[in-house]
Amino acid sequence: MTAVLLENVSCRVLASLSLTVADREAVAILGPSGAGKSTLLKVVAGLLPHAGEVFLDGQPARARAPHGRQLGYLSQDLHLFPHLTVAGNVRLALLFGFDGPERRRDRVDEALHLARADHLAARRPATLSGGERQRAALARCLARRPRLLLLDEPFSSLDADTKRLLWADVTEVRRRVGMTALIVTHDPEEAAALADRVLVLRDGRLTSDGPWQGNGVPPDLRRSGSIGPE
Repeated sequence: MTAVLLENVSCRVLASLSLTVADREAVAILGPSGAGKSTLLKVVAGLLPHAGEVFLDGQPARARAPHGRQLGYLSQDLHLFPHLTVAGNVRLALLFGFDGPERRRDRVDEALHLARADHLAARRPATLSGGERQRAALARCLARRPRLLLLDEPFSSLDADTKRLLWADVTEVRRRVGMTALIVTHDPEEAAALADRVLVLRDGRLTSDGPWQGNGVPPDLRRSGSIGPE
């Protein structure tokens, strides 16, 4: 089953781009700054107007508001509310469509457990390390049990050891729950760790599409030396 299908999508820096992501597949979009990676995710999330069509689980997404697309979006800006505990921040994802405090509490506990953030439930964001804040934000993403996880370089500010721990945990959660994932990054190691398949995006166009063969920079980008921070 196709989880995500883009047909001739153009928007700002995207140039008639088409993309297919299978159900439960993780696809990374690797490319230099300004290539259109984050724009692509925002189109899928319904946050930017665009030409062309986006289909989610075989259905046109155009008529669905962002909150109705069954997706979790995790970016560099975690948007954790400082006056709330981690559990309170996760509970915010369940304000609409979840009746009854017991049902919401069960979902919060489940999401915290999946993100390995149970021990953080009563703490506030200001007391957390960078990796702990990422776990809190991941738990909030998971609270509504999304079918599609969008990752917009959320780990870029973390140290290498913390990144690798989170890469492993996110991959384990995605496979256990059965989520599809679309990941944007400028880091070849991150792409290799998180994705089943890596595509290269430059100047709004996909230039490579195939299975990832180990770590390292794809030849197309290695020649140009153009990979840099988003």
